[in-house]
Amino acid sequence: MNPIANNVALALSFFLCISFFPLLNALPDITKTCDKVKHKELCIGSFKESYLGRYVPDNAEPDVLASIIIKIVVNNASDVSRNLKTTVLEGPVPLTPEVRAKYGICDQEVVSAMKELDKVRTAMEARNHRLENLNMKAAVTNVENCENELKQVEAQLPDKKQFGEVTVLKELLENIDDIIKTVG
Repeated sequence: MNPIANNVALALSFFLCISFFPLLNALPDITKTCDKVKHKELCIGSFKESYLGRYVPDNAEPDVLASIIIKIVVNNASDVSRNLKTTVLEGPVPLTPEVRAKYGICDQEVVSAMKELDKVRTAMEARNHRLENLNMKAAVTNVENCENELKQVEAQLPDKKQFGEVTVLKELLENIDDIIKTVG
């Protein structure tokens, strides 16, 4: 290559690197916030998976990140509820009345947890830390109740996948609770 072509190629490479640099930094340093939670890897992974390619300021405060993570968890809870209904309660595998009842209770608890998370988000916006903590505790309790219902019939569960989804949901809620405690 001649020197002019080398310089153009070098300049073009430099320009491409600079233009993609903001995409590499599109996620805030979520690790600072996630370092404060019990399930660190889950916190980082769920945030990056759900918000890949979306703009969040690098200097986003923990309460902003908590609000975003709440949205992620509500979506996750919605998926858990839908899976409980479609693959288990309405699925082709016959269930004993006891197992069907446990899944039904579990689904109700997940739906209640989503409602509590909406209240948490509203309390965060109003900067009402007492209500944030109260509603967050209720959401965690709802999912713990769901998990406990499934544990009672664990040996009879037709698909352990839903049990794992409920456990991950509980861990995500515990992460939000930890973040909220650092914000308040």
